[in-house]
Amino acid sequence: MAADPSFWASIAPSVVSAISGLLGVRLGGELTERREAAKEASLAKREASYLAILVVAHLDRYATGCLHVAYDDGTSEGSPAGGDGQFHQTTVTPPTFDPLSLQVDWKVLPVDLMYSVLNLPYKAEQLANHLASAYEYDDYPDFTDFFWARQHGYAVLGLEVSALARKLRLHAGLPLGNHAQGEWDRDTALRELKESIEAKRTAREARVASLPKSVL
Repeated sequence: MAADPSFWASIAPSVVSAISGLLGVRLGGELTERREAAKEASLAKREASYLAILVVAHLDRYATGCLHVAYDDGTSEGSPAGGDGQFHQTTVTPPTFDPLSLQVDWKVLPVDLMYSVLNLPYKAEQLANHLASAYEYDDYPDFTDFFWARQHGYAVLGLEVSALARKLRLHAGLPLGNHAQGEWDRDTALRELKESIEAKRTAREARVASLPKSVL
């Protein structure tokens, strides 16, 4: 038997109201979720930008410190720096970088960038251990192999730190700080020092290879 039209007329407003209410609740929930998601994304972006600005500043100082060590050949004003000119001695203290002392949320970075930054102290520790071994077995008074290893090692480390700072700038949309042609550039200086040490090593190996076996 067909329902009385008056019955549908009586319940229709309630049904429409209920459906409208459900749709309104769902729509309101979706809008709230979107607002919260947008707010979180905006906050994450601001935190990432702050982290990048702060960390890049520290990395730039660290790379410059590496450059100063790479220039250190154990001399002072052209003479050996140790023992009143008797032997070569370091004159520049290596820079330090402790990322965990920075009050930032590292999780806002992509995993590869976060790992690269947090792994820098371990890389520096490995280099220090290598140099300690090189110094122990090198020859007094010049310690040539030690200083070449130290200069080359810090030139390489400085270039890696500088490249990491550039990646952070790109990630955060910060200016890259490119230098105009003809201006002094830290990375160019680091590359030149690295290549200079490599050339010296190659030249020495060639000289040793050319010596008669009786001399070796």
